[in-house]
Amino acid sequence: MVRIVQVSDLHIEAEPETMFPGVGRVLEEASEVIRALAPDLLVVTGDLTTFGSSRPRDLVLARQWLEQLDRPWVAIAGNHDLGSSPERALRHPETEAYEPLPLARTHFGTVFGPQPVSAVDLGAVEVVAFNLRAGDPDNTLPAIRQAVEQSAKPVILCGHYPLEPVRVGGPCSAEASQATGSFLPELATLVQPLVAQYDHIRLYLAGHVHVNSRLPLSPHCLQLTTGGLGPGASSLRVFTVAQGWVRYDTLLGPGPQGFWERVAPAMGPYPPAYHLGTSEEQGGEWRLEP
Repeated sequence: MVRIVQVSDLHIEAEPETMFPGVGRVLEEASEVIRALAPDLLVVTGDLTTFGSSRPRDLVLARQWLEQLDRPWVAIAGNHDLGSSPERALRHPETEAYEPLPLARTHFGTVFGPQPVSAVDLGAVEVVAFNLRAGDPDNTLPAIRQAVEQSAKPVILCGHYPLEPVRVGGPCSAEASQATGSFLPELATLVQPLVAQYDHIRLYLAGHVHVNSRLPLSPHCLQLTTGGLGPGASSLRVFTVAQGWVRYDTLLGPGPQGFWERVAPAMGPYPPAYHLGTSEEQGGEWRLEP
């Protein structure tokens, strides 16, 4: 049996915490939950920080938080850690600063490593996690393809941004300004065909939207997002792999169980199911073998 824990959107900030006050306390409590789960791998699907793209010291804090868990981990950048495009940086210079540099020389690359793709072999499955910026200046897409082609096992692919919108209506819908397209317009056209091509890509895990969701991308691949562990909707995904199947479950974290009512109140109200999802989105099974 293999156990994987996914968390996302920690939004760690150096004190004084200005965007999400109290997030450090929430993550300190969440640390105990993660240690008790004793995962074979912890996957962090981006936005480890709020201001890391412009304040590398926050990225250092995020790495220290991961290392004190004393578990194997892999972390990828979100738009707050590694600005996705120059266009967004113009509008959000502190939270989404863009560095026109090779990944290895960016703030994120300096703290978390220069490789755009990380592959972790867990025996029963292989986890492939990637960092992607607009225009793919880091040659991430060829590296993803190579990692997937070299694996003879079921692949769990991990990125920050969902490939498909996760809600009808509200800030997580295709029509909303927070939809993936405003961050990486080419994401679906670049990554979605790769998911469709390789039937051993069985799961696609993402964050960014701060909600739990479940959406089939193809007959063989399921997209799952998880909430924002620090600012909400505070939750963790637990994946148990055994005998060709994966069981996914949601554990509530110690932080707020809502998020969008604070940052986009005009588009609300938001019922609990908008953030935490239906029972099927919170837990279920998915076949790993074709």
